[in-house]
Amino acid sequence: MSISKRTKTNRLTIYMIKPKFQQLQDFIESPNQPIQVDDAGQFLFDESHPHPPGWIANFFGNSLGASVRIITASAKGVFVVPVTVKNKTIYFVITFGVGRHLLKDGVIEERFGLKVVLNSVGRDSFRSIDKTTLGSVPKHSKEQMSRHVAPAEFGIDIEQDLVSSVTAISKDERLGKIITGKDALSVSVPVDMTNIADFLAYCHERYKSTDYKTDFDWIDQIAEVRNSTLEDRLDSQLVRNINQRNFTKMWMAVPEVVDWSALSGFRYFRAKRANVHEDLRLDEFLSETDEQDITVEVLKHKHVFAISAETDEHVHRWPAYSCLYAEIDLSGNTYVLNNGKWYEIASGFVSEVQRDFAAMNDSDVSLPEYTGGSELDYNTLAANAVGNACCMDQQMIIHGGGHSRIEFCDIMTSDRKLIHVKKYGGSSVLSHLFSQGAVSGELLVSDGDFRSKVIEKLPRGYKQTISKGVRPDASQYEIVYAIISGSENPLDIPFFSKVSLRNARRRLMSYGFSVTKKKIAKDRNIQDGDTDS
Repeated sequence: MSISKRTKTNRLTIYMIKPKFQQLQDFIESPNQPIQVDDAGQFLFDESHPHPPGWIANFFGNSLGASVRIITASAKGVFVVPVTVKNKTIYFVITFGVGRHLLKDGVIEERFGLKVVLNSVGRDSFRSIDKTTLGSVPKHSKEQMSRHVAPAEFGIDIEQDLVSSVTAISKDERLGKIITGKDALSVSVPVDMTNIADFLAYCHERYKSTDYKTDFDWIDQIAEVRNSTLEDRLDSQLVRNINQRNFTKMWMAVPEVVDWSALSGFRYFRAKRANVHEDLRLDEFLSETDEQDITVEVLKHKHVFAISAETDEHVHRWPAYSCLYAEIDLSGNTYVLNNGKWYEIASGFVSEVQRDFAAMNDSDVSLPEYTGGSELDYNTLAANAVGNACCMDQQMIIHGGGHSRIEFCDIMTSDRKLIHVKKYGGSSVLSHLFSQGAVSGELLVSDGDFRSKVIEKLPRGYKQTISKGVRPDASQYEIVYAIISGSENPLDIPFFSKVSLRNARRRLMSYGFSVTKKKIAKDRNIQDGDTDS
């Protein structure tokens, strides 16, 4: 394929439609009839309606008078291009303005752009990466470098990070210089309607390539589920668990990076009279829906709305299905639902993580049953019950840049057990528990100033357990991760929480610490809203 040097360079945002959608009305939602553009494709649009921005009335009221005329409008347009590949028609959609909103939910080929980019760039050519750390609460982040680097420079954890978007320098001149790939492919190329079909056919060729496996095979550590029969089985198990109110390893979370400072909250209905919630919660979503029996169709058609703090209008809209995070074990394999897509975790990786968790020693410390109340109440009671132990819960230590508040541990024993306690819940941030233990353990060994601050917080009789001036011997300490659970089964936590625990344990063991886990029994009569493991 050749690209004309005379054609003006255009910035194109390209989506690939899943091959099963073969009729325009199946994947485009437009109030207007399509306009045939020569033999290249069809153009669809939604009429723009100029209006004053909401901040004028919300902030100034009538103070500005009629003399200030500021008008805004959102243009929506899409160009649909059919491309024949091996006697099959595949549709591509090029969006203009906010034309992405004319595409129906679930019709685009996920990670189309990402695969094109990874097949077309060098190992040391990356400028920015969007990733999601799949943990108890998925963490979305975008990182950008001032120069071209390898993916490792972004600190990607190939065991826990799902890379969703990359920007890199292309080594393929036909795709332009700087290319971005996510679900969409974004390129600046000398392409217009006269040569778009040939260009899209080449993009499809790059999408189907396996060149990425040479340098970026780690991208398959977490693989997309593309078998529709398997997707149906996973969805069936998902809705079965929801209808049975079995929320183990299932919760709701915002599926993309948002500007939280610009949001007032979330609604489960478009109407302004609907309740605004500070964050997403599965139980609240279900309590506000009028559906008695939840189905996949309900989850995909019911939307969650992010509300602007400035205009009280929704600025983001996602199907509830895209906001669900779930882990399901099926036929011996582990699957994760994230951002509306099922992923299969590589079997060897699953086995390795599960084996490490099972092999992790249980602490011999005897901790009492949890019978209710706050974690501080429990930790105070537990310290007294253990004997020769003190409660350090909420004894925050101000240390490090930005006056970071660090909790040394929740309970400390005279024989140097540092116990970190957390109630288990489907939406609990277990990663915070593991990080707390790792950070405090590392500082204990490496930072004399931190040790001095810890000693100041310790009650009389425990100060001698830590040496202020001499680097302590980490092998004399045991770091215990204790999780309160009402399950009668052995302790189990979400898969990616096990990965977080594994990483924290590695860090601590490299210093010489002993790291153990402990299940704290919970009175089964307690109804405090937690989801038990």
